[in-house]
Amino acid sequence: MLEKQLPYKHRVYEILKKEILSGHYKPGDVLNERKLSENLGISRTPVREALQMLEQDGWLQIETYKGAVVREFDWRYMQETARIRSALEVCAIEDAAAHITESDLALLEQIQEEQQKVLENFDLEAFIMQDRRFHTCLYKLSGNHQLIRLLENYYDIFRFLGTQAVMNSVERRLTTLLEHQAILDALKRRDIAGAVQAMKDHMRHTEENMQNHRARALAVE
Repeated sequence: MLEKQLPYKHRVYEILKKEILSGHYKPGDVLNERKLSENLGISRTPVREALQMLEQDGWLQIETYKGAVVREFDWRYMQETARIRSALEVCAIEDAAAHITESDLALLEQIQEEQQKVLENFDLEAFIMQDRRFHTCLYKLSGNHQLIRLLENYYDIFRFLGTQAVMNSVERRLTTLLEHQAILDALKRRDIAGAVQAMKDHMRHTEENMQNHRARALAVE
């Protein structure tokens, strides 16, 4: 049962999204509004609102006769998502670079060092966690709350679509750190154009690795 003091629809949203990410709910599964409200011990209204929010963020599709269905993420959707995320990441780094402080840079440097340590004694989940910390820090430094919300959701979609499998490449783990360092170095120089270019390069390489991973997967089938 949900804690009464929390905003219901947002709490339900987070619970359901977490269960989709964990694989508890799989693509094609139907989320029944009535059953969810009974399981969570709340009325159907916040459940309905949470399902609508999940649809807006790309996690569900509302289908006639079925209702809320966990969506199937096809390759076209992955490509479209990659392009949108890339554009938003560039906006975030541009805004962040304009007013970044020495303490902000120190935090990014710390995250970079911790991700390097994880690489030396590799733990996939820990590596991805540090990767997300790096990007989330930049999102927050942008100061744009709508941008932060969108980018955090797109990051989750990327992880769900197989970022872990891509990150399992030794070469990609190394290049990810190098690309993060290039972003950090430009920020230290207060080089906004350089930081934007470094982020564009990072996003391009991320998309290329997604494509390569998909090609390898298709070759195995």
